[in-house]
Amino acid sequence: MTTLSHPDDDQPSASHPARAQPVYIAYDISECRRRNRLHRLLHGFGEPVQESLFLCWVDAPRQQRLRVLLDDFQRAPHSGEEKIHCITARPGTSPAPANEWILE
Repeated sequence: MTTLSHPDDDQPSASHPARAQPVYIAYDISECRRRNRLHRLLHGFGEPVQESLFLCWVDAPRQQRLRVLLDDFQRAPHSGEEKIHCITARPGTSPAPANEWILE
């Protein structure tokens, strides 16, 4: 039996850089295309926790880049309702648990 999982979450990585601050980003967007676009954008900064909730790990430069991208996203013309909330997580927040597969 072999178990595959992600590497140790305590190690810095592209998705969890050293000195990164955990930030939750929750969104409610009525247009499917825009919702999918934001989902893809956020994948570059973190990982989904639930359908419209991401846990992102951002150091100062990545936080600035994320802020610019979100501002640009919100300024783009759109119809329908949109809500995007960025909430700083408590210190000690850990990444979402890795999915594991058991191969026999």
